[in-house]
Amino acid sequence: MAAIAALAGAVPAAVASEIEGAVAADRPTVVVLEPLGGPPPSRPAPRVIMDQKNLAFVPAVLPVLRGTTIEFSNSDDVQHNVFSPSGIAGKFDLGTYGPGATRTVTLDQAGEVLVLCNIHMEMEARVLVLDTPYFATATPEGRYRITDVPPGAYAVRVWRGSWLPTRRTIDVPASGTIGVDLAG
Repeated sequence: MAAIAALAGAVPAAVASEIEGAVAADRPTVVVLEPLGGPPPSRPAPRVIMDQKNLAFVPAVLPVLRGTTIEFSNSDDVQHNVFSPSGIAGKFDLGTYGPGATRTVTLDQAGEVLVLCNIHMEMEARVLVLDTPYFATATPEGRYRITDVPPGAYAVRVWRGSWLPTRRTIDVPASGTIGVDLAG
């Protein structure tokens, strides 16, 4: 038993850091870390929800990992139709469905997906399908935090209505919190 305990103690703890900072966020803003030393470790893609409330998609911008299944729920008292003309999303149409109902779609290609409702033309959202699990949506005050980032070199990119042209490179240590404030 002592040998097992000794072996267990010899296994190094997982190493990861946290990146936090501020970014201009006058509209929905997403901060993304793209590993520069090869692909990020694979993680299971979660199931997430994009709701329909008060004749709007909530959230209006949803970053997800490639392979994520998105559940489009209808919390309104009216019918909705969810569709996308985006080729990377397979130009899906989830049909018309009523209050309390849900429909799902799995997004397997990276890129920006436009989401619309053909009943309520004012409804529009974006899904950012990413190849990296290291991303965060900034708060309305412009604060963001990305956790569980392994050590290495990363390019920091910002999406705010579109991908901003500036990229910043950072080196993430094995542990700790580093601040990265982003202009623009």
